[in-house]
Amino acid sequence: MALALGYVAMWVALWYASSGLNAATGISLWYPPAGLTFAILFEYGGRALPLPILASLLGGLSIWSWEQWPYYLAANLLSPLGYVVAAYALRRYPGGRRRERWYFNDPQQMAAFLAAAAAGSLFSALVGTQILNAAGLLPPQSRLSESVLSWWVGDFVGVTTFAPLLLIFVAPLARRLRKGDAPGWFRLPTTVDWPSVRTILVHILLSALLLVALFWVPHHLWHEKANPFMTLLVLPVLVWIVATRSMRGAVLAVFLCELGIVALVLSFGQTDLAFQYQIVMAAVVASGLLTGAVSHERLTNTALFRDLAEISNDLLWEFDAAGNLCELRGHFAETTKPGDDPLGKNWRHYVISQERDTNLATLEAAIQQRHSFQQLVLRVRLPGQDRSAWTRNSGLPLFDEDGEFLGYRGTTADITDHKKAEALHKMAEALLRDYDQTLEAKVEAKVEERTRILAEVSLRNWRLANYDSLTSLPNRNLLFEHLRKGLQQARRQWRLLAVLLVDLDGFKQVNDTFGHDMGDELLRQVAMRLQQCVRAVDTAARLGGDEFTVVLSNLEHPNAAAAVAQKIIARLAEPVPLGAASAVVTASIGIALYRPELPANLELAMSLLRQADTAMYAAKRAGKNNWRFADQLGLE
Repeated sequence: MALALGYVAMWVALWYASSGLNAATGISLWYPPAGLTFAILFEYGGRALPLPILASLLGGLSIWSWEQWPYYLAANLLSPLGYVVAAYALRRYPGGRRRERWYFNDPQQMAAFLAAAAAGSLFSALVGTQILNAAGLLPPQSRLSESVLSWWVGDFVGVTTFAPLLLIFVAPLARRLRKGDAPGWFRLPTTVDWPSVRTILVHILLSALLLVALFWVPHHLWHEKANPFMTLLVLPVLVWIVATRSMRGAVLAVFLCELGIVALVLSFGQTDLAFQYQIVMAAVVASGLLTGAVSHERLTNTALFRDLAEISNDLLWEFDAAGNLCELRGHFAETTKPGDDPLGKNWRHYVISQERDTNLATLEAAIQQRHSFQQLVLRVRLPGQDRSAWTRNSGLPLFDEDGEFLGYRGTTADITDHKKAEALHKMAEALLRDYDQTLEAKVEAKVEERTRILAEVSLRNWRLANYDSLTSLPNRNLLFEHLRKGLQQARRQWRLLAVLLVDLDGFKQVNDTFGHDMGDELLRQVAMRLQQCVRAVDTAARLGGDEFTVVLSNLEHPNAAAAVAQKIIARLAEPVPLGAASAVVTASIGIALYRPELPANLELAMSLLRQADTAMYAAKRAGKNNWRFADQLGLE
């Protein structure tokens, strides 16, 4: 009730403020109450429609006569219906599933929001002007088409300026109040990022100076009215601001820019140019919001790739067209940097060309022909260290938009332990071939025992390199191998393949409550349950922490992947016995599908994992203990 009363009070206050400014200056640039109407309908659906209707009726009590009230009532009842339909379409976008919360940080989401705002505003303008025209309340000198356009653009600017601001900043506080949580308005940051503060101040100062100059200079120096479309010169500064901020900063910057335009237009009183300034404001808000969404998505993807590179056990590298290393990342890269910086040196400088059992010739042929290469074995020197290492390498050629070759980007995995075990195994086989069949049984027994030990060592080293020691599931190295083979098989057989990223909900509480030993036991039992939920031909692997990955091959329909995801969610939600106690955790799952018409390469495999990761976080935001398809989020 308090939230409803506060909303009505805010709506009426904005209505009186905008009406007062319009009456005082004769200029109507935007309609902020339309933004409040769209925001509450988008947040709470059609059940919130009585609130904006009640607020608009309260606002009109003081200006409408009793003879005009039937028309006013009809306008207030019918005009918001377009916003109801637009908000409902957005709440079900995409895929027909309701979104609990929008962050407006995706370009497709933002484009859909702008289209819905334009459609709802157009319906409101058409209905409202027709009713007012029927009542004879439109100015006699204005044409109906001009009134519709002015109403439409004003409502559109009001919706696109105020609705994101309310949904991003005010709606979370309202949700917390509904749940009984303190909003924490008075919490101050423990640290201040002064460089960021200085950048924000520079942004504000430049925007204010540019806006004032665009209005003040023509008025005071040339005694002429400013050209409305000259105001679009503020767009480069606005784009610069939103390109370096998060979506919250972008929405706030757009609001302040629009507010500045309104204030200056009202100050200089250019009544006859109001419609042109409405067009400028619509262009500014659409450009700013779309740019902010694109920039936020790119910043998020950059942070994701950087984090994955930092935690990866492999070496992520890149070299230019001349073969000189220009980028090294990953945990393995930390062991190669001390004492000798490899950046800027040719990759051949670190490859031991005389070593046998390497794929150096294959690598050179692939680079010469600008082809990709996968799982090539090389012996390399480690910079700043005396030892060398056996590695397995995969890479992709890089080209610019004109097809010019730029170099290669790829990964390197350390397989030294595996090669040592392989060498021991070969040595054991050589010893066995040299033994004479006439040796005594005792000698044969010793040889067999040594062979068994060496084979166990080899198997143990291989398992250490490819399996998780805690859960006995395949680790990241073996997962990529299985995923690579699965993609190739799916392409040959023209079947679907699904990648499921499983993240446990509530695992930290189990660790904090029962201790890390019980947390490890929980992970082991989760691993066993995962294996029980998939077929023998599928792969269940542990990425690290409480994250697991499942690769489902030979699928005929996406519903099969959804069924497995639901089966995993149900199985993991069952209580897990931990000694004398038990714990309950749930799982959030993201599903990415590979379709056989796509290429089966390393880049696509990484893309599937990223898509599944994004879908998994969407499932968490939707309430956890659920699954989401990546293609339903518009990621594929």
